[in-house]
Amino acid sequence: MSRYQIIIKDPAEEWLKKYDLNIQRRFASKIRKLSHYPEIYGKPLRKPLHGYWELYFERKFRIIYSIDLINHIVYIEAIKHKDNA
Repeated sequence: MSRYQIIIKDPAEEWLKKYDLNIQRRFASKIRKLSHYPEIYGKPLRKPLHGYWELYFERKFRIIYSIDLINHIVYIEAIKHKDNA
């Protein structure tokens, strides 16, 4: 089994910078799971977001990500508050 590289794209990174270090650490712990099994921990989304996956964080945020199976990369595309997503 090979590990996936995690890349956080700008919109998600900007969101993350707004929160304190404690939230950032918990977020890092949550997405670390994706480096091993990105298809097990997340849920695939349907149209119009087909090709993207979601993972809940802290019960109130959705992490939206995509998986590059060929290059073994998980892209964290966005982080949305559940009520606004």
